[in-house]
Amino acid sequence: MRKVALIGPELYPIPPIRGGAGELWIEKASHALKKYQPYVFSPADPELAYQEMREQVRYFRIPISRLKRTIYRWFDAYLPDYEKRIANLLEKIDPEILHIHNRPLLVPFFRDRFPKKKIILHMHNLYRYLGDLEKPHGEFEMPADLFLACSRFVLEGERNRLARGSRSQAVLYNGVDTKAFLPSWENEKEAKKIREQYGLQKKKVVLYTGKIRESKGVGLLVRAMKQVFQEDPATVLVLAGGTGFGYKRENKKTDFSKYLLRDIDFCRDRVVILGFIPPQEMPRVYLLGDVFAAPSQLEEGLGMVFLEASAAGLPIISTRQGGIPEVVVHEKTGLLLTRKEDVSELTEKILGLLREPEVRRQLGEEGRRTMEDHFSWTRIAAATERLYDSVG
Repeated sequence: MRKVALIGPELYPIPPIRGGAGELWIEKASHALKKYQPYVFSPADPELAYQEMREQVRYFRIPISRLKRTIYRWFDAYLPDYEKRIANLLEKIDPEILHIHNRPLLVPFFRDRFPKKKIILHMHNLYRYLGDLEKPHGEFEMPADLFLACSRFVLEGERNRLARGSRSQAVLYNGVDTKAFLPSWENEKEAKKIREQYGLQKKKVVLYTGKIRESKGVGLLVRAMKQVFQEDPATVLVLAGGTGFGYKRENKKTDFSKYLLRDIDFCRDRVVILGFIPPQEMPRVYLLGDVFAAPSQLEEGLGMVFLEASAAGLPIISTRQGGIPEVVVHEKTGLLLTRKEDVSELTEKILGLLREPEVRRQLGEEGRRTMEDHFSWTRIAAATERLYDSVG
């Protein structure tokens, strides 16, 4: 069987017990590969072994000293020994393909070290969201055999920048586990159980999942919900997500999280804050929702949460930012705001869906079908292997 190395950034471990969309992609896609033997590389974590085998996936986790981690976090410094240690392991494994995620600077490094291997750069977001020491500057060409983008939006944005110099370019979407993320009508017993757990049996639930940040539209959503609460006394807002990623950083208090707690103090009985939820527990969380609202203010590559919400049969309310419209189809699987910062429009759309259970069901069912037909990990892995074949 042909070998492929999937190389994650130096920040978070795989499996993504600390979060991370790119890390989740690597974990899920590698386990769904059938024609290739995957070797997964990520930084070490206190809760994970340095090396292990899970099913057909071999994991290598690179230890980074506490001092170096502190330097990275404080000064956004780059850790060049991460790729050097990976390169030493690759010498022994000898994979045909190096599939690098979100780290363009690793491409020229590995090209110099392994000039005959096929190298893929896979971007899960835009160049401008990389740290200053994580991206190339000035005039450059990327010596990759293939540039992959998580959406058409990212591909168009990077075609003449990070993709310049690559031999070919393609879109490879994120995926979702359609067997784990089930709609409430297919998992009624579990949905009832988790609603009882949080005392939400007779409530209408507006659910948000993702990082608790202003840029994700959480503040906008809370302002809209204050108006929703006045109109519909049976509605509750559930916020599921941490303030960041990383070991002991998932629920770190930030200026925005402190402000948010003060802002919702008067309606605290109407807002449930779950904090960071490990990825393996997220399918249950989506069973809480009647409506999924995530009005991102960022031009995101392609948020995993939208795939998860659709797989869970939830109608989505979001913005037209970045790659979101590629997975949330207006008036088919969800509703997209005309103006991303418009609290009144967001309020109107939330109230409209809360008052129309049939519309919610229609949007949710179409979203579920779309995920099954196009975004299951089985389909994403098959597309990945076709792309591997194209460069092999």
